[in-house]
Amino acid sequence: MTLSGGPEGQLGSLEGDLLALSMQYRERCSRLPLNDRKQTALARLYAGAKRLREAVQEGAVAEAIVEIGSNLMGCEKMALFLLREHWNTILLLSSVGLRLEQIEAMHMNARGIIEEAPADIIYIESEAEKPDSFLSSLGVTAYVPFRLDDETKGAIVFFDLLPQRNGMNMADRALLNLLSAYAGRCLSADKTKEEIAG
Repeated sequence: MTLSGGPEGQLGSLEGDLLALSMQYRERCSRLPLNDRKQTALARLYAGAKRLREAVQEGAVAEAIVEIGSNLMGCEKMALFLLREHWNTILLLSSVGLRLEQIEAMHMNARGIIEEAPADIIYIESEAEKPDSFLSSLGVTAYVPFRLDDETKGAIVFFDLLPQRNGMNMADRALLNLLSAYAGRCLSADKTKEEIAG
């Protein structure tokens, strides 16, 4: 398997990066008491990095990203989109909790979400001094941008959290940073790359 424009060794490098990152989180986590909030955040980061690495090996990265959002962040509704600028096409890679009407509405608004939202900045509605009116009108609670390559950008769009969650916290922010940094690289290495590319 090769990445776009790169040798097979890049896949091993990505897996190695994720393995090293997950082990670093695990080591740091093991040094903290169980009731420490940092320990909980590090445990979630360990689980997220480990799951991304497994997903690259399995060829199921899009599903793993949604799984991380659902299981580690308690997000009931989310979607993962790609926008191919050159081909002017939008692809819904995966989603959870959205009704058919919501998926259709998201597909119709995906271009606006990807083009209007900050290009390289994670948006969390509860942290914003002035919430983004376009994203808020769609019910977006968090937006995580990423790039697959020069022509392809994507977004992980979060909607509703579980009812017992009162907004996102610093541990969620750390997981969103992990996803923003690695989603594009992992999707590029995914065995479904042919589907993504064309």
